[in-house]
Amino acid sequence: MAKNKLKLFDAFAGYGGASWGLKKAGIPHEVVGYSEIDKFAIGLYELNHKGIKNFGDITKIKPENLPDFDFFTGGFPCQTFSSIGHGKGELDPRGTLFYDIIRICEVKKPKFILLENVKGLTTNSHRPTFEKIIKELKRIGYNVQWKILNSKDYGIPQNRERVWIFATTKEIPLGWHFEPKKEPLKKFFKDLLEENPDKSYYLKQYQTKRLREVTGVDFKVKEPSCFDRYNKQIRKDGICMTISPSYHNIMRVVEIKTNGHDKVRKMTPKEHYRFMGFEDDEIDLNGFSYSQLCNCAGNGWDVNLVSKIMKKIYELN
Repeated sequence: MAKNKLKLFDAFAGYGGASWGLKKAGIPHEVVGYSEIDKFAIGLYELNHKGIKNFGDITKIKPENLPDFDFFTGGFPCQTFSSIGHGKGELDPRGTLFYDIIRICEVKKPKFILLENVKGLTTNSHRPTFEKIIKELKRIGYNVQWKILNSKDYGIPQNRERVWIFATTKEIPLGWHFEPKKEPLKKFFKDLLEENPDKSYYLKQYQTKRLREVTGVDFKVKEPSCFDRYNKQIRKDGICMTISPSYHNIMRVVEIKTNGHDKVRKMTPKEHYRFMGFEDDEIDLNGFSYSQLCNCAGNGWDVNLVSKIMKKIYELN
């Protein structure tokens, strides 16, 4: 018997990570609407997902005004729980938006819910909030699973740890879990870099000199590598540090020296999206600035990992 097409409501949509995940997984679906307030994320979403209604600010959405859907997804704002954010948790208004998820899902009762946030949500200081989310999902009638997953375990060489929360009104079979099977990496940091990035991305020599002085790092590498400015180290494992919005300014690409000169640069927009699971011809990035594209990538979902999660969830459909 053919499985039903999933009807998706894509909340906190960003560039549409859930939509991309379903598409990459080859799962029949229809996006009945999305919710996003960042104007650049909206522009990128609408460029790549035509004709889908944006219901705007989730705090102002009345559930009865939404079309019916059986799958609710949302990467609700993570900055307030992040180790490189301010860590205010629920003291920041962005840290209470999960109440709107509960409010909407309690009325619409979708079959599946998939939520994502930073690993920090599960740590000691924010653990009460995390447990409240799980408790609230159970209160409104859902069976719940959660797991911290890392992109580097599923084919993308990025150290991106995120907590994923899956909830369903269906009974979960004994032994089943939405966590995909881990797989060894076949591509590494150097493999996802552009061959000839524009010269404008490279730091000037006086800038690299200053960076050496501030961090104490010698930019001598045997192959293109990721420089983690936050931890003041060049990664030796062929894996990218967590892609984050450009305003954090904590990552650089270090290339092999030329004539004794350091070669350190910013990651290009195309590279940002490669490390978020995209093939070059999958997503249209035209018409946006460097910071706009990089911020959307940093706040987005790894669509490669999402596609694998979606395949697991679809087993229950």
